[in-house]
Amino acid sequence: MNYAINQPIEYSQTSTNTESTILGQDSTNKPLSKPYLELRGGMAVMLTVQKQPEADTIKLDQKIDQVLGSLDKELPDDVRIESEVFRQSHFIEAAVDNVSEAVRDGAIWVVVILFLLMGNFRTSVSSLTSMPLSILLTVIVFYSLGITINTMTLGGIAVAIGDLVDDSIVDVENIYRRLRENKQLPIAEQKPSIEVIFHASSEIRNSIVYATLIVVLVVLPLFMMSGIEGRLFAPLGIAYIVALLCSLVVSLTFTPVLASFLLPRAPFLSNKREPLIMRWLKMGDERLLRWTLNRPRSVLIGVGVLVAISCSTLPWMGGEFLPPFNEGTATINLRLEPGTSLSESQRIASRVESLLLEVPEILSVARRTGRAELDEHAEGVNNTEFEVRFAPHKTEKKGWYNTVLRAIPIAHLWSFEYQGRPQETVIADLRDRISSIPGAAVNIGQPISHRLDHMMSGIRAQIAVKVFGPDLRELRTAAYDVQARIQEIEGVVDLQIEPQIEISQLQMRVKREEASRYGLAPGDVAEILETAFKGTVVSQVIDEDKYFGLVVWYDEEARLDPNVIEETILETPSGAKVALSQVAEILDTTGPNVLNREHVQRRVAVFCNVQGRDLASVVREIKASLQPVELSLQELPGEYYLDYSGQFEAQQQATFRLWGFAALSLVGVYLLLMKALGSQRSALQVVANVPLAALGAIVALLIVNRPEAKAFVDQPWYQWPGIWIQATHLSLAHWVGFITLIGIVSRNGIMMISHYQHLMEVDGMPFGKEMIIRGSLERLAPVMMTAMTSFVGLIPLLFGYGEPGKEILYPLSVVLFGGMIASTALDQIVTPALFYLFGSAQPASNRTMSPND
Repeated sequence: MNYAINQPIEYSQTSTNTESTILGQDSTNKPLSKPYLELRGGMAVMLTVQKQPEADTIKLDQKIDQVLGSLDKELPDDVRIESEVFRQSHFIEAAVDNVSEAVRDGAIWVVVILFLLMGNFRTSVSSLTSMPLSILLTVIVFYSLGITINTMTLGGIAVAIGDLVDDSIVDVENIYRRLRENKQLPIAEQKPSIEVIFHASSEIRNSIVYATLIVVLVVLPLFMMSGIEGRLFAPLGIAYIVALLCSLVVSLTFTPVLASFLLPRAPFLSNKREPLIMRWLKMGDERLLRWTLNRPRSVLIGVGVLVAISCSTLPWMGGEFLPPFNEGTATINLRLEPGTSLSESQRIASRVESLLLEVPEILSVARRTGRAELDEHAEGVNNTEFEVRFAPHKTEKKGWYNTVLRAIPIAHLWSFEYQGRPQETVIADLRDRISSIPGAAVNIGQPISHRLDHMMSGIRAQIAVKVFGPDLRELRTAAYDVQARIQEIEGVVDLQIEPQIEISQLQMRVKREEASRYGLAPGDVAEILETAFKGTVVSQVIDEDKYFGLVVWYDEEARLDPNVIEETILETPSGAKVALSQVAEILDTTGPNVLNREHVQRRVAVFCNVQGRDLASVVREIKASLQPVELSLQELPGEYYLDYSGQFEAQQQATFRLWGFAALSLVGVYLLLMKALGSQRSALQVVANVPLAALGAIVALLIVNRPEAKAFVDQPWYQWPGIWIQATHLSLAHWVGFITLIGIVSRNGIMMISHYQHLMEVDGMPFGKEMIIRGSLERLAPVMMTAMTSFVGLIPLLFGYGEPGKEILYPLSVVLFGGMIASTALDQIVTPALFYLFGSAQPASNRTMSPND
C-alpha cells in the first residue's frame, strides 16, 4: 500500500524538505495551476475499520480519533498515521449539516411569507406556533421509538416543513374570517367569541383530518419498498408522516385555544378591508373565475390537452436508479491480467498514481495492491485499488454578511466561492487519463456507490451482464462476444470482463478402480494429500505475547515437481503403503484461474458503468444488441442464458413495486374522499387535481434539466423536442415525488369542494356561479397561504443540487415544487369549472339555480 497527499499551500510558501516538491511556484515565482504541496508517504500499512450495523458512525469515528491520537504519541518520529484516507463520517456530517440548513432556512421563509400574507401579528403567531411544536413533538416521537436523526429523517422534515403550518393556517384563517363577520353584525346579533371559534374550527375540522389522512395514506408505499431503496426512503416517509400527524394534533388542540386568547379582542376584526395583498389576489381571482365559468368546457378541454401532451413525454425520458452522490472521494479499481507479478503491478500502479496526482483537484491518493485472503474482498496482486480524495469544489465565504446571504434564496448563490471543476468533470478527466494504459481494465466510482452496486449485483459496476452455463469455454466465448457488442454503445465506460484466463496448474486425477482396490475413496486421497501440499496446522508456537500456527507441509521444491508428488506414500485403511502414482495421475496442464458460481451455476460477468447518458436507455440498447448472443446460446447443448443485473434491475423492480402499492393507495384515497365529501362525483373532482400536478412537475423537470445549446448543433429542428425531453433522467427519487404529490394536491380540492357544499347545505346558497365564486374567494386565502408556505419550504432543497445529503432530495423537491405550483394555479379554474358542470347533487333539470345563471 502506498500513500501520497497534496496539501493546499500559499503561493509564497517555501520548503527546505528535500523529500517534498513545491508545485505552487515555478522558478520565476509565477503561480502554477496547482498550488499544492506534494508529500509522498511511500510504503504503508492500511487499516480498515468496519462498524457494526447499529453503531453510530459519527460517535465511533470520534472514538477512533482518540485512539489514533494516543497511539501517535508513542510512535517513532519517522512514522506517521494518516487518518484522512477515507472517512464515511465526512460525507455523513456534510449531508446532515446541509439538510439541517435546509430545514432552518425553510422554516425562516415560512415565517416571512406567512407574516406577509396574513397581514397581522396575532393571526401569524397563531399559525406559526404549530411549526416549532410539531417539530418538537416529532423529535419526542423519534426519541420514544428509537429513531435516529439522519439525512433521510431530516429530509422528511425538510420536505414537510412548509406543510407543518397548513392545518393551523386553515383553522386560524377560518376562525379569523368568522370572528370578523361576527364583529361586523349588529351588537344584538353578535354571538360569544368562544362559540364563534368553536363553530369555525368545527367547520373545517373534517376537511383537515381527511386531507392529512390522505397524505399519510399516499406516503405508505414508501414502506413497502425493499432492498436499498427501502432503507433509504422509509426513514424519509416515517419523518414526513410523523411530522404531519404531529401538526394535525397541534392544529386540532393547541391552535384553537391560542386563537381564543389572541383573536377575540383584536382591533383589526373591526376592519372591513382585508390585507392589501389578499385584496389584489381576490380581485384578479374573481375576474378569472367569471371568465372560466362562462366557458367551463373550453377551459377543461384546453387544460386536458396540456396535461395529455406533458404526460406523453414521460416514456421518452431517461431513467436511473438513484441520483449520483457527491461523496468527495472516488474509488478506482485497476485490474491487470491474472498472473501479473507484484513488481509489475507496483510499477503500473505507480504510473497511475503519478497521473492522478497531476489533477489539481485531487488532495490525496492511497493505493492498495492486492488484498489478503482474510480480507472482506480478497484480491490477487494484479488488482490495485486507489482511494482518491477531492478538494471541495464549493466552499462558503466567511463573514456575517455571507451568512445572511446564504439564508436568502437566489441571493445565497453569491455567498459561495467555487474552486476547480465539479466532481463529475474531474472523474471524467481521471477516466480519460488512465483508461489508455495498455493491458489494464479500469473501474471508477465512489466508495458508497460502489458498495451499493456490489450489494445489488455482486459486481462493483452499474450494469452487469452475466453469462450462465455449464461449459467454461463456451461462457468465455460468449463473454467476449458480449463485450465486443457492448463496446459500440454510446455512453458505456469502464467495460471489462471478469478476469478468467487459463493458467498453469497441476491436476490430480484419481484412478478410481485402482484406488478402490486399496480401500481408498477419491475424497480420502485428497484429504491425505492436503497436509502435504496445502498444509495443516498441528500446533501453536508462542513468542512472548504473540502466537503463531505451526504448519506442516512439503517443501516448495517437492510441491512443484510432479515426479516428486507421484512418489508420495499413502497409507491405506489396511495399513499397506502405496505410492500416489498407483492410485492417481498428476498432470501438468492449464485451468481457469477462478471459478465463479451463482445460483449453483457457473457464470462469467461482463460489466460496465455509464457516463453522459441515462442508465435505462443504455440498458435498452445493450439488450437489443445482445439478442443474437442470446439466440446463439439457446442453440448450445445445455442450459445457457444471459442475465442482466445492476442498478437498472433494482430501478425497474423498485419502480414497479412503488407504483403497484401506489395504485392501492389511490383506491384508499378515493374511498376517503367519498367519505369526506359524501359523493363519488365530488371525489372524482378532487382526483382531477392529480394530473394538474403532474403537468407542473413535468414542466419543472424539463426546465431544470434543459440540455446545453451544443446538443442541438447539427440536429434537424424536428428532433429538438426529443433531445430536450431525453435530457431528463427520472430516478426513484422523482417517482417518490410524483406519488407524494397525489396526497398533497388533494388538500386544496377537499378544501374547495367541501366549502362549496357548506355554502349550499348550511348557508342555504343556491347552486350556481355566484356560490362557486364566493366559495372560491373565501378559500383563496388559506389555499394561497398553504401553497406559498409549501413552496418556500422547498426552496433550500431546490438550490441544493449536487450538495452532499441533498442529492436524493433535490429531484423529489423539483417534482413537488412544480406540481404544487401548477396544481395551485390551475385549481382556481379547473375545480370551479368541474363543480359548475358536475357538482350539483341533483339532476340538471331539478337543479336550483341562482338568478344570474
